[in-house]
Amino acid sequence: MRRTTTSCLGSAPWSPAVILVATCGLATVGLTMVGCQRPAAPPAPPPVPEVVVTTPRTARVPEYLEVTGRIDAEFVVDVRSRVTGYLTEVAFRDGQFVDKGDPLYGIDQRPYAAQLAAAAGTVERLLGERRFLEVQVERFGKLVEKGAASRQELDSYKAKLEENAGSLAAARAQHEAAQLNLEFCSIAAPITGQISRTLLQIGNLVTQDVTSLATIVSIDPVFVYFNVDEPTFVRMTARARAAGAVPAMQAGGLVVDVGLVDDVARTYPHRSRVDFLNNQIDTKTATITMRGRLDNPYSRDPAAARPPLFRPGMFARVRLPLGDAVERRFVPEAAIGNNQDRKILWVVGPDDVATAREVTVGQKLGTWVAVAATDAARPLGADERIVVRGLQRCREGKPVRPTGADAGLPELSGFTLPGPGPSVEEPVPAASAPGATPPEDGVRGAAPEALPAAEKLPDPVEAPR
Repeated sequence: MRRTTTSCLGSAPWSPAVILVATCGLATVGLTMVGCQRPAAPPAPPPVPEVVVTTPRTARVPEYLEVTGRIDAEFVVDVRSRVTGYLTEVAFRDGQFVDKGDPLYGIDQRPYAAQLAAAAGTVERLLGERRFLEVQVERFGKLVEKGAASRQELDSYKAKLEENAGSLAAARAQHEAAQLNLEFCSIAAPITGQISRTLLQIGNLVTQDVTSLATIVSIDPVFVYFNVDEPTFVRMTARARAAGAVPAMQAGGLVVDVGLVDDVARTYPHRSRVDFLNNQIDTKTATITMRGRLDNPYSRDPAAARPPLFRPGMFARVRLPLGDAVERRFVPEAAIGNNQDRKILWVVGPDDVATAREVTVGQKLGTWVAVAATDAARPLGADERIVVRGLQRCREGKPVRPTGADAGLPELSGFTLPGPGPSVEEPVPAASAPGATPPEDGVRGAAPEALPAAEKLPDPVEAPR
């Protein structure tokens, strides 16, 4: 039988020899085509990354510690009533500035006026009884001397007279209490300051010593409270002990600079004298609380109204002096990078190769930060090229293409360089009286060195009429 082979070229019969020759020919053609291809070119090297560099700046500034604080009022009073009754008068506007003794609220006086009249009647009745008993004692005394009356009757009238004296003293005390309750129906401001909105309106029932009516905070002066960490406090105390002097914060000679949330450039335009140091370290935070006094003048004159600058509850930045002025290196804040828990700077060498330099960060001066090399054998020089933009492109020992950045950076001299604070012997400008014109430069003086004694308030929150 004759065998036939069918291929993809058609259905014609093919012999095994023809198939072998065709297969060999196709393989030869394929090898020839592969051998003619060109070898692949090696990949191009990555471009050298471009970074922006600048040089450190040198400035001679004192050492400072920057901490956060809060503004608080000297006095805060929660106004409550000493008597129970219905509210008949609200004598102020919400948010008004008030002086000590200004009327605030009125409570219905009629029940307490009736109690006062009843107490006055009791006193008059007992006074009449006393006059009668005094006459009887005098009369029976004469009769006893003549033998016309018994001594028992005389002793009885003397006992009644002594009993009347006790009843009269109690009645007079009730009369005084009724008089006070009547006076307590008119509630006045216990301190000078600004009052909050009223929490109750006319017609509401006020409960004695329970119902809160409003809150008054003193405005001038105010306090700034801040915390200092334990190592810094120990360092300050050690310096004072070495100098053989009383710590400045206890002598009232420590002056700190204060800035509010609008002080973006960290110029700290306000000065405050520290007048309080807590007597123990907070074991939860390992800090100690300090307090500075701030002058806060204001004017309520409609023709020249001037609201107070500081308000209780404000956020504040406090700059605390720690040491004498020394020369320090400053770099832009943007140049500081992180390597886990360490601070580093990328330094570009003469061969345009980037290397990481570990540093310790100090105080800030505007957008510049004081730094010092951790390795004393490799200090940070004034002519070092520091990377300020493109930190993510830097790799240890890899080349970079640096460009200058001095034209786009604010100069260090453009920020206010802090000077040493006044010493204990150098007085701080005295506080201005309310309504006085503030200094033209906007810097408010702190309180005088001899701080005034705190205003003594009455025991309850409401001052007597």
